[in-house]
Amino acid sequence: MTDTELTTLRDRLRARYHVERLLGRGGMGAVYLARDLQLDRSVALKVLPTDVADDRALRDRFLRETRLAASFSHPNIVPVHAVEEQAGLLAFTMGFVEGESLAERVARNGPLTGRETVGLLLDVAYALAYAHARGVVHRDIKPDNIMIERATGRALVMDFGLARRASTAPQTANGLTRVGEVVGTPEYMSPEQATADAIDGRSDLYSLGLVAWFALTGRTAMAGGSPKQVLVRQLTERLPPIVTERHDLPGALAALIDRCLAKEPDVRFPDAASLVDALEQSQLAGPEIPLPVRMLATELGTIGMVLLFALLIGWFRLSRTLEGGNDDLKLMVPIVIMSTLMLARLGQALAETQRLAKLGFDGAAVLSGLRSVVDEAEGLRAAARVDDHRLGERRRVLRTALLMLVLGAGSIVVAISQRRQLPSGLYRVTSVGIPFLFNGLACLCVAFVLWFRSPMRMTVGEWAFRGFWLGGPGRWLIRMALRRAESESGTSGRAPRTGPSTMPTPSGAARASMAPTTPAATYAPAADGRLKALEARVQALEAWRNHIRS
Repeated sequence: MTDTELTTLRDRLRARYHVERLLGRGGMGAVYLARDLQLDRSVALKVLPTDVADDRALRDRFLRETRLAASFSHPNIVPVHAVEEQAGLLAFTMGFVEGESLAERVARNGPLTGRETVGLLLDVAYALAYAHARGVVHRDIKPDNIMIERATGRALVMDFGLARRASTAPQTANGLTRVGEVVGTPEYMSPEQATADAIDGRSDLYSLGLVAWFALTGRTAMAGGSPKQVLVRQLTERLPPIVTERHDLPGALAALIDRCLAKEPDVRFPDAASLVDALEQSQLAGPEIPLPVRMLATELGTIGMVLLFALLIGWFRLSRTLEGGNDDLKLMVPIVIMSTLMLARLGQALAETQRLAKLGFDGAAVLSGLRSVVDEAEGLRAAARVDDHRLGERRRVLRTALLMLVLGAGSIVVAISQRRQLPSGLYRVTSVGIPFLFNGLACLCVAFVLWFRSPMRMTVGEWAFRGFWLGGPGRWLIRMALRRAESESGTSGRAPRTGPSTMPTPSGAARASMAPTTPAATYAPAADGRLKALEARVQALEAWRNHIRS
């Protein structure tokens, strides 16, 4: 956008908003960061293209759809605040999310882990269930329209500008969608939407399945050279099972995604609420790791590194002693120092463990949380193994390591050629060879680190953590520290936290089978009982998030 266009927009809206900068641009207009002067808050201002603002039918349609979106109130939907309508200008303001889109997140960090993808699917499915229960289909679910809140990691669905009410037949020119009209993003469009047939909430689930594919692989599943080619692929090409791309995924999660990607709407879940039920019933979301347990894991990991270093120093000094090269005093000094450091760090960790007991955590909860921490790290490694960008970086690192190895070996050879034998039989490196010796050692150390420190492989510290703290000795120490704290503080009567906190499931929520089901021939808004169940889900979700923030 040119400075002139930005200045013009600022002048036209200066009575209500201060337009700061462009956030992004898409097929349905440009989004700006603005300041609402009346309410003194940051908002996202979306300005629609001029052809939409000047077309009376499109303008009326947009206003109807925006009023529909503005009526939504859900923690996983970006709220719409107001509409700005002037001659040649049509815009609306929505909540500004401090974070990034899913597309930006994947571009920055690579594919999501299976656990992160489950959380994403739950958040988006909650939002879609809320909309579908009111008979509304989004029609443009894609990574750019899913925002990830930085503070909480919550996913929010935005841009209901293409939304319309579900129906059993395409709308006429007087309705929200004209006959034969194809609206949406081709790469994330369902087959029935691509042919302008009647659509319902199952169309959004197909799009969500493609979003999950992108989140797990970092690639767009249905790409093509032109929109027409992409639409043909959407109609004719079936994607292979997601496990062929991500072997680390739980079978239940892979089955959920594959079912969403079925070409036939009847094979997919009947609605988003059924997808939520299936995700919760399969217990794929996993536990949330409490912050105190995560901090304890960091402390214990540090102790593991100190222990390894102490063992290395002790082995070196002992081997020298056995060779007769050191006396007892020289042997004892490093051992005493490292032992003291080890005991001090261990005391700090046990004190932290006792603090957890006072907070109500029992041994099973702490050990379960520690296990979840290492499982989380393994999930990140699994995601890195399928990220083409990360794999390319790793290949470049390995080439650099090989080059450093060759340079180091060459420098060592030159240094050896410059050595001189002393009368005592020992060797001395000349002043010419000393720089080559140090350069060779430095290059070899760098090559060693680059070769063995890989984001796709378990670190030595994690290996020690798993072996000690999740093994017999560490488990015994943790349980003993917890029992001691309970006996000292008299908290043994308190109800223990039996595991990391998880999202509560509202009572009375309908459960859906994982097997394919055939929904009714027409798609209608849920009954009052279904709406009440969904609203109970929303309230439980908010209560859980408030608990996590506190």
